[in-house]
Amino acid sequence: IVTLSHFIAGKIRERYGREAPVVYPPVDSSRFFFDPAVPKGDYFLAAGRLMHYKRFDLVIDAFNMLGLPLKIVGTGGEAARLRSRIRSPKIEMLGFVPDRDLRRLYAGARAFVFPQVEDFGLVGVEAIACGTPVIAFRGGGAAEIVTEGETGIFFDVQSPECLADAVRRFAASEGRFDPARVACGARRFFPEAFSRAFLGQLALIRPIRYIS
Repeated sequence: IVTLSHFIAGKIRERYGREAPVVYPPVDSSRFFFDPAVPKGDYFLAAGRLMHYKRFDLVIDAFNMLGLPLKIVGTGGEAARLRSRIRSPKIEMLGFVPDRDLRRLYAGARAFVFPQVEDFGLVGVEAIACGTPVIAFRGGGAAEIVTEGETGIFFDVQSPECLADAVRRFAASEGRFDPARVACGARRFFPEAFSRAFLGQLALIRPIRYIS
């Protein structure tokens, strides 16, 4: 068994009593990359499928409290319910956005907000690849994607108050996150790294001999 994060490797160990090597999935570095020509804006960004476990409700509640600009990208069954939670005029739900425009939204954001527990969390890697730090819940795959103080910061409780506090902490130290240096943090998830790791696992496979 090969898996996509140490978080899931732990579940495999717990459920099946087996060790599973980790090969991180690749970010598409031809579509998501640092572009110094894209200026930073004054908004925060969240993106993904609008599903209950993605915790967009948490992001909306926190930014209702903060009164800061927030853009949400994505479609899904939770769209109407989430829209009904919005109280701040500075929160926008953009729906579907094509990759080219999404890259510019990633790159222009002050930070990407990642409040959920994911097996891995590719949108977080996409944001980092575009030079944008991530404000992430310390759980699931995000703990393996984000490096505290280098490519983002963590919060430890999935509550609007804790997330809002993390946004304030980020704003207080925002200047230390240089976009070009943040983008370097995604290199370990580039396709070349994935190919090396995956081919390395294939090389360990031994053919099974069947005795008739």
